[in-house]
Amino acid sequence: METRQRARSAILSSAVFSVPSALVIAAGVLLVGLDVQIPLVNLPAITWLAGIAPLWVGVVVARLFNEKANAEAVAEMFREDYDVNALQTPQLRSMLNRALDYRQRIDAQVKKFPDGPMKVKLADVANQVEQWVGQIYTISKRLEHYHSDKVIQRDMVMVEQSLSELQRRRSLERNPEIAQELERTIAGRQDQLRSLRSLDTTMDRAELQLENTLTALGTVYSQALLIDARDVNSGRAQRLQENITEQVAGLQDMLSSIDEVYGTNLTSSATAEPRTRSQAASGRR
Repeated sequence: METRQRARSAILSSAVFSVPSALVIAAGVLLVGLDVQIPLVNLPAITWLAGIAPLWVGVVVARLFNEKANAEAVAEMFREDYDVNALQTPQLRSMLNRALDYRQRIDAQVKKFPDGPMKVKLADVANQVEQWVGQIYTISKRLEHYHSDKVIQRDMVMVEQSLSELQRRRSLERNPEIAQELERTIAGRQDQLRSLRSLDTTMDRAELQLENTLTALGTVYSQALLIDARDVNSGRAQRLQENITEQVAGLQDMLSSIDEVYGTNLTSSATAEPRTRSQAASGRR
């Protein structure tokens, strides 16, 4: 569903299920349920609905035209899509909040435009920004998982220590069979260390790219503020779309890089220890 349609749905749901709406419905249910007759005219309780129904419609319509309530409904929709509280890292949480704020402000700017070609173009821009924010959220979750992955953090320390110890043992080993096993184990540890370092570098790049893309998102917002209905043929909206498309493609490439590196089984190192002299001797017997 397009962002505009989802926003309309959120606004309508907010209006229908608001507290004033619920109170009017509750009053109608109680009056009819308790069979309370209308005073003076002694009409049946069901007649209450003739007055309550228009009142309820009025409450809902008034809510639909309440800009503040609509903004809150759309903001809540975005919060449900992107659970900021799921991110424990303050920096990542702050970046996602900033991205959502820009997204909401751009959407509000689009709503100010009168119906016409420019509003359609800007609505397309807003939908692209939605995809952009979705990628920011996905990368943030990947970074959150990486920073909290105790196995990866442990292996970053353990593998270097293990490799150093294995190389020391290899330099002292005189038994050819054990020396050969040590070399295989060293090669496995070196592969794992390269993978871990590649992952760490990729994650550092991802954090920097998030900062850069937030700067670009702020630039898009400021450019959106400068557009008016007379710019329909000026190409400004087109340039905005091209800028966003470039940013989205860059984030998608980064996501692919993260998944490629993080998807590798980094913790499955060559754990087989070389045999001792006695084991080697037993193997030859």
